[in-house]
Amino acid sequence: MQFSLKLLPRIVLTALALAIWTPIITVAIVITRIFIPDGGPAYRLARQWSRVMAACMGLTFSSEGAEKIAPGTSYIITPNHQGNADILALYRELPLRFRWVVKKSLIRIPFFGWALHCTGAISIDRSDREGSIKKLQEGTSKLSGGWSLLIYPEGTRGTDPHLQPFKKGAFMMAVQTGIPLLPVVCNGAYRVLPKKTVSFKTGGHITVAIGNPIETKGLTVEDVPALMERTRIEMLKLLDPDYDPYSGLPPRPPALEGA
Repeated sequence: MQFSLKLLPRIVLTALALAIWTPIITVAIVITRIFIPDGGPAYRLARQWSRVMAACMGLTFSSEGAEKIAPGTSYIITPNHQGNADILALYRELPLRFRWVVKKSLIRIPFFGWALHCTGAISIDRSDREGSIKKLQEGTSKLSGGWSLLIYPEGTRGTDPHLQPFKKGAFMMAVQTGIPLLPVVCNGAYRVLPKKTVSFKTGGHITVAIGNPIETKGLTVEDVPALMERTRIEMLKLLDPDYDPYSGLPPRPPALEGA
């Protein structure tokens, strides 16, 4: 994405919000977590942070498929990861409380990482596969009270709008716990704020599409490859790689042929 001077005021506003609003929210999250350990108020504060950041960036959002979510049910949410803007979209549009699964290095980021930790995020070391699996297994203790867990199956941000190869972590956890998977797709985040750039266009609209939940009770480790493929197919039904967040009202994602 080429830099434009027209974007400079919005970039400056967003940078100021990151520098000022993020520490303020982090302090509030830390304080509320001390007195209310379940993380509910801390999560609501994190959503407030996302609202302000989205407003500074000039972003709007919409969603579809919320009726597929059963109230009070915990899910392992598996969204695509097109860029940092989809973090704001997920906070804004998913109608259920969730905890993030993030790489360990993110928790070390001043304020942002500290806030993530206080909202109950699970940090994993990607270089330690066995340790990561153990952390995920321990993470099921954080799913009581209707909480869900959000794991990016691609593992990192993509370099284009298409789905990247999946990693096994989310699916191993699903078959070991029997918690249903919830496929989710964000369309438009890649063109708003691509990987490895701080420049973005303003006024973008990101859509969040919620797929059909996938039951995992009774499945075993041997079922993981098929479960990964089933989840991928469900997400591809919702994905629109050509989606333009600046074209006005967003079109509905096209379904796969024969789906």
